[in-house]
Amino acid sequence: MSFPLLKGIRVIEMALLMPADHVAGMLADLGAEVIKIEQPPYGDYVRDLGGILGPGISEYHTFYNRNKKSICLDMRTAEGKEVFHKLVATADVLYESGTPGSKNKLTADYDSVVKTNPNIVYASFPAYGFKGPYSHLPSHGWGVMAFTNTSPIEDLGNDRLRSKDTGQKGGFTDAGPMITAMSIIAAVVQKLKTGKGAHIDVAMCDPLLYAQHSDVFPILNPQYPVGLVHFERTGTSLPIRFNYYWCKDRKVLAFQATEKKFWVPFLKIVGRDDWLKELEENPWPIALDIGNYEPDKEQAMIDIMLTKTLDEWMDLLGHNDVPVIPGYNLEQLLADDHVKERNLIVEQDQPGFGKVKQVSFPILLDDADFSASPAPWAGKDNVDVIKGLGYTDQQIQAMQTQKILAEDTRLTAKAGA
Repeated sequence: MSFPLLKGIRVIEMALLMPADHVAGMLADLGAEVIKIEQPPYGDYVRDLGGILGPGISEYHTFYNRNKKSICLDMRTAEGKEVFHKLVATADVLYESGTPGSKNKLTADYDSVVKTNPNIVYASFPAYGFKGPYSHLPSHGWGVMAFTNTSPIEDLGNDRLRSKDTGQKGGFTDAGPMITAMSIIAAVVQKLKTGKGAHIDVAMCDPLLYAQHSDVFPILNPQYPVGLVHFERTGTSLPIRFNYYWCKDRKVLAFQATEKKFWVPFLKIVGRDDWLKELEENPWPIALDIGNYEPDKEQAMIDIMLTKTLDEWMDLLGHNDVPVIPGYNLEQLLADDHVKERNLIVEQDQPGFGKVKQVSFPILLDDADFSASPAPWAGKDNVDVIKGLGYTDQQIQAMQTQKILAEDTRLTAKAGA
C-alpha cells in the first residue's frame, strides 16, 4: 500500500504526460485517493511513451500513475459534466495541467469548480502559468526547459543547433512537480485548519528558475565583486580534498574532507605530518586553496588512495569521521545495501504485463512499509467511482453504451477484467 499520510484526502487529477503526472503521483504515493479523469478512448498517452513494455503500458506510466484510480469520462457531453461535478463535490483537491483556458468548455475551470465546491483546493500546473506573456502557449516539458536554460543551446556549426545534454535529470526537472505537490499539501493543511480552500497557480518554468538560484544570484547582484565562488582550475591538477580517487581494487572513492575537522584526522591516519604543519599557518576552516592546484600533492593523494581497497578505506576513514562514500554508477548503487535497507525498490504486478520493479517513494515512515498498486488502464475504476456518486447499475450501463464512460480495451482482456 502507499504511505498513509494523506489517507482520506480525495484528489481529482486532470493531467497527462510528464512531469504533470508526477504531481498527483507523489500525492498518491503518500496515501491520497487520486482519481485520474481521462479522455476516451485511451486516456493519458504517457502509456505509449518512454520505455514501452507493451500496448498501453510504459515505464513512465507504471511509475507516474501507480497508486491512482482511473475513470475514462467524456466530459464533452452534458452527462459527463454532470458526473464530473458530482465528483468535484466529494473532493478535497482538483489538480489540473494544461494550457490556461483549456478546461473552460469542460466546466472544469476554477470559476466553474468553485461553484460546486467553494472550499476546494484547485491547483494548476501549466507550462507558463495563468499570468504572463506566454500563458496562452501550449508546451511540452522540453519547451519549458529550453525557456529556462535547463536544456541549454549547443551550437554545432553550419547553422545547426541542438539541446545540450547537461546530465541534469532529477534536480531541475523534478523541481516543478515537487513544489506543486508540496503547495497542494500545504493548502490542504490550511483547509483542514480554516475550512478555506485555495487557488494555486504554478508555472512549470518557475520552479526551474528557482532551482538555479545560485547561478541567478551574480546576475541579479553584479554590484558584489565576489559573488559566488567558482573555483578556477589552473594547470592540470585538481582539488585534492574534494575529488574522486581510484582505490587498490579499481573501485572509486568520493573523498570530501574539505573542512579541517575532516582533513586533520585523515592526515593523521595516513601520516602526512608535513601537510599538517601547513594548516598551522591557515586559520580558515575550509581552506580549499591548500593543495588545490599543486600536481605533486595531487599525485601524492592518488598514490595514497591506491594503497587500499574501497572497503578498506570506507572502514578506516568512515569510522574516523572522514566523509567518504563510494562513487557509483547506477548498477553499483542498486546493488548496495543502502538501497535494500532503506526499501528503495518496490515490486508491483502490472496488469497486462507482469511484475515490474521500480524506485519506491523515498522516505521511511515509522513501521509503515511502502508498496504500490499498479498503474490503472484508462477507465479501470469507472464503475466503482461512479457507483460511489449514487448512480445505479442501469445508469452506468447506459453511459457505457453511449460511450460517456469508456475503458481501454487493449488491456482489459489481458488484465482479466
